[in-house]
Amino acid sequence: MAPPIEIFSSNDLAEKVQYTASGKRRKPDVDLRACKLLEMVQYHCTHKGDYKKDPRAVYVECSPLVRSFRRCADGLTVETTAWEDEEGN
Repeated sequence: MAPPIEIFSSNDLAEKVQYTASGKRRKPDVDLRACKLLEMVQYHCTHKGDYKKDPRAVYVECSPLVRSFRRCADGLTVETTAWEDEEGN
């Protein structure tokens, strides 16, 4: 089972990235705006229709989910999707 993770607001992201997973402060500080912005598209798919009523009428419907990331010079990569939306970047 995966370890529990801390949940926090995207407003706190710029401050949270200043610390490593072990709780140590990063030196030098990380400026997320200076990190390279990357995007990745994932898809959320669901099936539609009732197979028991008419198997030929069943189909899959997918919608794109665009995820934003920032990759910093020190190799740190952070998902920033909600932060980008909030900051209006």
